Amino acid sequence: MKFSTYYLGCRVNQAEMEFFEDRLLKMGLENSKDGKADIIIFNTCAVTHKAEKESFRLIRKVFSSNPDSKLFITGCIVPLNKALIEEVKQKILPPDYLEKSENIYIIPSTQKEKVIEIIENQLKTTDYSVKNNGFKINRFKYYIKVQDGCNHFCSFCIIPFTRGRSRSKRIEEVQKEIISISQTIRNNPDIGAEITLTGICLGEYGLDINTSLAKLLKSITPLIPENSRIRLSSMDLITIDNELIEIMATNDKICKFLHLSLQSGSNRILKLMKRNYTIEQYMDIVEYLYKNIPDLGITTDIIVGFPTETEKDFEETIKAVKQARFHRIHIFPFSFRPYTYAYQKMRHIKIDYNQVKEYERILMNISLQQSKEFIKSRIGKHYEVLLEENGYGYTHNFIRVKTQYQGTPKYLKLKLTGIEEDKGNFAVASTQV
Repeated sequence: MKFSTYYLGCRVNQAEMEFFEDRLLKMGLENSKDGKADIIIFNTCAVTHKAEKESFRLIRKVFSSNPDSKLFITGCIVPLNKALIEEVKQKILPPDYLEKSENIYIIPSTQKEKVIEIIENQLKTTDYSVKNNGFKINRFKYYIKVQDGCNHFCSFCIIPFTRGRSRSKRIEEVQKEIISISQTIRNNPDIGAEITLTGICLGEYGLDINTSLAKLLKSITPLIPENSRIRLSSMDLITIDNELIEIMATNDKICKFLHLSLQSGSNRILKLMKRNYTIEQYMDIVEYLYKNIPDLGITTDIIVGFPTETEKDFEETIKAVKQARFHRIHIFPFSFRPYTYAYQKMRHIKIDYNQVKEYERILMNISLQQSKEFIKSRIGKHYEVLLEENGYGYTHNFIRVKTQYQGTPKYLKLKLTGIEEDKGNFAVASTQV
């Protein structure tokens, strides 16, 4: 029996998909190489209208090539409200395929473990052949979901309505995953590795189980092999405390990198977004981080075109991103998402999408320029870089580098020498050994 997996969106979705793949391989299923599969899993994204459309487009495309396969659809296009799940199925199936709807399983994000449970139960009652495939995984990048859900209900964000409230994985469970990954890494000493801890609100890890992200890091870093390191995914600025700053600053196994979503540099817009900080608070914390974590790299997210955003608001955003010295900016055009406060109260407000595109262009150029400045300020410095098979890699502070290396992923000590190429909103550094 063969399976295929597809995901869109965030690192949390990627971590969840790796979990599905590993479990299915352990059960003896084969990962399809040609897109034809008996079981197909989609982990979808709905954080923007564009992402939701792409999720449905991908599902319909794959389904048309695999009309007799069992489809498991989960992720953020699936509402928590059971009454709305049938609407999702109607969006996926063309009218002439409605009779095949029994092969489609639509599972909310809060119940993703049911994907594996259903497959396990079906394998017990079918005559599909399952072979012992000598289960073995040799990745060089691993993603571990340690937290899920969100309690903030920002006015633009659908995530609390699709992933539920914030909840953390117990330290003992994370340790077990780290030990398993570390054993795989030790069995392949020639391959370097990076383990990314992911969460929807990663900084809130532990608040519901009387611990913290810093305590988690202290408990797992001794388990990490020498040829590997830990990276943190997107964080909420307000959740960063001195204990976390100290361990990031002093532990060489933790990448000196933070992705801190700003969303806007205007206090007026931040208030409408229901963000939990002012721009002054944000900048004070960013400066404190730069001062206390050596060679830190910080990236961010910005939403452009939020309802009622003016040119003055956007100018304040430009001022903020320059002051914060982000070396990469992810830019998202605003879109109304169902269930959210903005959708309920503001969708009558017209948005000038031509202006939004211009704001995107301006921020893309600023992001690229600041990426180049970040690299140039570090020319001559040496970094341990985890090189990928194609010769690209990342420094600990998230500078993308290019080399002539071709081979298995491994760490090499490289010196930054300049700018190699532009990649849209960031630059790639040139290096020499």
